[in-house]
Amino acid sequence: MLLALGAQILAIGCAVGISVAYIHRALWSSADARLQSRMIKLLALVGEDDNNPSRLEFDANQANVPPGDLYYIEDEQGRTIAGSPSWIGPIREHLRKRGKPWNRRLDGRELRVAVMWNAAIFDQEDIRIPQLHATLFYAMPVDGTATQIARASQVAVLVGLLSVLLSALLTWWAVGRGIEPLTDFARYADRIEVDRTEFSEPGNIARNSELIPLARALASLQERVQQAFQRERQFLSDAAHELKTAVAIQKSTLQLLEQRQLNENEYREGVSQALEDTGRIEHLVRNMLLLSSLEHARQSARDTPSSVRIGDTIVSAIEQLSPVAQIRSVQCIFECQSDAQIRGNESDLTLLWTNLIENAVRHSDPGTEVRIELEDKESASTVRIVDRGSGISSVDLPHVFERFYRSDVSRSRSTGGFGLGLSIARAIVENLDGSIQISSDPEAGTTVEVTLPHTEVTLRETASTEPHGGAQHSAQNSYPA
Repeated sequence: MLLALGAQILAIGCAVGISVAYIHRALWSSADARLQSRMIKLLALVGEDDNNPSRLEFDANQANVPPGDLYYIEDEQGRTIAGSPSWIGPIREHLRKRGKPWNRRLDGRELRVAVMWNAAIFDQEDIRIPQLHATLFYAMPVDGTATQIARASQVAVLVGLLSVLLSALLTWWAVGRGIEPLTDFARYADRIEVDRTEFSEPGNIARNSELIPLARALASLQERVQQAFQRERQFLSDAAHELKTAVAIQKSTLQLLEQRQLNENEYREGVSQALEDTGRIEHLVRNMLLLSSLEHARQSARDTPSSVRIGDTIVSAIEQLSPVAQIRSVQCIFECQSDAQIRGNESDLTLLWTNLIENAVRHSDPGTEVRIELEDKESASTVRIVDRGSGISSVDLPHVFERFYRSDVSRSRSTGGFGLGLSIARAIVENLDGSIQISSDPEAGTTVEVTLPHTEVTLRETASTEPHGGAQHSAQNSYPA
């Protein structure tokens, strides 16, 4: 509003200034025109002397000089023809230098003074003598003109001030009326609370097209906030349930040790069971902290300056899971057709493949194999993990990335997990600006496909090491576990 008022005041000030300058120039131009007319009429009364044609005389009988005007006429030799030279002395040299009409205050009056130097005489009848010239000094009172200019300027300034006042009032009213829907909108938006995220748009939103995008954005934000709060509540509820179960198991183990007298071996077995329960709780808390840091910080990949070879992290994960695979009689086959690098954290990538491959191994039937395939697709690498296990039902498939979610078949408690593995995997992939998808057939098994973008360094190295003709460099390696 202040900016609008400032712009209006500047515009009105410029308009007033231009108007005053125009009035000043127009009135003085009119005064100069009158002065010039009177000088020409007076000069027309100068003519040849009847007795001496080479001298000039002034016909005073026909002169009609307005009261208050001063004039003085002299010939080329400086002889006085008419008028009084007493008022000319102080201003003669100034008029000679200036050349234009100017104001002079004389005897308390404002006079407009002008001069016509060596003006040719109009009424010269004897053509035998050279052209005669005369110099005419003239002064005209301009008190009325100065008064008119002052009044006109005052009127222009007064009109400008009234315009500023009226413009300020109209701007205040218009801006206030214009932001009223926004004020209502803010009041409605302020009703959104942590426990109540309902948002209803004001009824006048439809009449303000400028606020419709804001209303849509706020409604979308409200929906996302509500979903976030629901996810956090669900997460807290699920975490509390998992921790309660684990603590209850540990408590029951310790209560059994306390209820009766046991020998040394029985105490050792009980303490060992309690330590195992404690490790389970520790593993759950560690995964919860890791998932929280991945979902909220989202900097594990972006802030890591080093590049990591995807194939190396997959091999590391397979080696860590080798004992699990041997126990379940499942073979892990790794087919590598890429040595691409991505900018990320090696431990996070290893954890990503460990979670995905461990799920595939635990849900595979004994005697089957899990295939891990790595290949390049344009500026990204794709990792596919394929198992021939029990698969995931179509009802459970949309929820497999939710925290603490476990289905009855593919993610049952018998596998020993807490339902955080796939949630952690998705968080790691999203931090690397990649994507993860799962497709499953209960009769054929499950396929997990992860796509991760290459680093610019990898692309430049690949381009510089390509053989002539653009043939792709590839290799296939198998790593059975």
